Amino acid sequence: MTWSVFTAVSLSLYFYYKPMPLDYIFTPVAVAYVIYAAYKRDGWAGSAGAALGAAVVPAMSWAGILADASQFFWSVLTYLVAALWQFTMAWAAPVFIAGLLAGLLPYVSIIFGVVAGLVVGFSISGVSMYIEFITSSVKKLIHKFTEQLPPGAQALTALPTAALVMAVEVSLAMIILIFALLFAVGFLIGSVIGIYIAQIKVAADGAAFIIGLVISNFWHKMHMEAFSPAAWLAVALAYVAGVGTPALVLALSTPTLLSRMHGYKAYTWMAVALSVHSFLAWIGAV
Repeated sequence: MTWSVFTAVSLSLYFYYKPMPLDYIFTPVAVAYVIYAAYKRDGWAGSAGAALGAAVVPAMSWAGILADASQFFWSVLTYLVAALWQFTMAWAAPVFIAGLLAGLLPYVSIIFGVVAGLVVGFSISGVSMYIEFITSSVKKLIHKFTEQLPPGAQALTALPTAALVMAVEVSLAMIILIFALLFAVGFLIGSVIGIYIAQIKVAADGAAFIIGLVISNFWHKMHMEAFSPAAWLAVALAYVAGVGTPALVLALSTPTLLSRMHGYKAYTWMAVALSVHSFLAWIGAV
């Protein structure tokens, strides 16, 4: 029965989605792997249980379990944002003033714009690496504990764990992006004021700042996997394009829990699947 729960959790989002081309190709592979893993651990009884889990998904309502995971995400996110808000407000003014002065400097603002873009980009990259180090360590510790549980309990525990990881990374990413935005706005306002000090083109300053960001390549250096814009958009666009669903991501990521070395990585992609599903449900696309 514990293998039935494991398979059912991995396929639970199919309660909301009809399979698309990629789902038809890769979801059977994920289910076959679970059945094989169940056979290696518990023989034919385990395989039968895993197969039964796939059969009971349409007969069960997963709204309660998935809604609880979503509610846990929003509760943790609200708490973390409230806790970090005072820190953000304390540093908001200095960050804005730094950007203002950077854009105000006459004659060298274009050169400094590139430097400012580099500083912002590398700061985002560095902070995100630090956050990823913390969250990945937590995921590994949790996985070391949960891998001792029966497979069904392990899969059910993974849902709130994925929600927790996502909430932590989203809240901290919000702070990073707020600081980056404050600096950028300050730089732009400083450039506008600088026109009256010297003939400095706002467009040139803005272009210089963007060039600095591109050079730093910060977007690709964001290590917060659960909040990776690339991963999140890829899953959302795959659904919009009609080639794959968030259910496929959950179906492929959950079996990763069975790996002793890489099982902790499952929480990341489970978080992506659940968050994209929550967004699609929120806008009425599901």
